Order: sequence, then C-alpha cells, then structure tokens
Amino acid sequence: MASTKVSPVLQVLREIRREIQTNTGEIRKTNERVDHLSHRFDLLVEGQVRLASEVVSVAEAVGDVKDLLRRRLDDRTTIEDHEARLLDLERKVG
Repeated sequence: MASTKVSPVLQVLREIRREIQTNTGEIRKTNERVDHLSHRFDLLVEGQVRLASEVVSVAEAVGDVKDLLRRRLDDRTTIEDHEARLLDLERKVG
C-alpha cells in the first residue's frame, strides 16, 4: 500500500478553507448582531422622535397657559381700575 503524501500547498489550501469557513460563521453571527442592534436603534430613534414631539406640544401648551394668565392679569388690572373709578364716582354722587 502506497502512502499518499499531501503536498504542502494542498495542506495550506485546506487550512485556508477551514479558516474561511470559521470566518464565514463568525461573519454571520456578527451580521445577526448588527441586524438586532439596527432594529433596537430604529426603535430608540422612533421613541426619541415621539418624545421630542411631546416636548414640543408641552412647550406650546405652557406658552398658551402663560399667555392666558397674562391676559387674565391684564383683565384683573383693568377691573381693579374700573372698580376704583366707580367708587370715586359713587363717592362724588352720593
């Protein structure tokens, strides 16, 4: 029986093939992780967009309340002025 001797070039090629197969598996795992992280990132961005929209809405509502309070304060000042003038008129008349 003759022993078959494998050439050094063939041995190197087989090692390269094994390394490529190992690397291919690792690349697949990495791609799966990247896909998962990409999905999580998309969800995070979507949540941040919703949150930013709500913050803008709250800021607008606060501005509306501020304007309303300012108008009510202006109305109160006008009413107090009218009441004081009315009292003056009542004193003069009565």
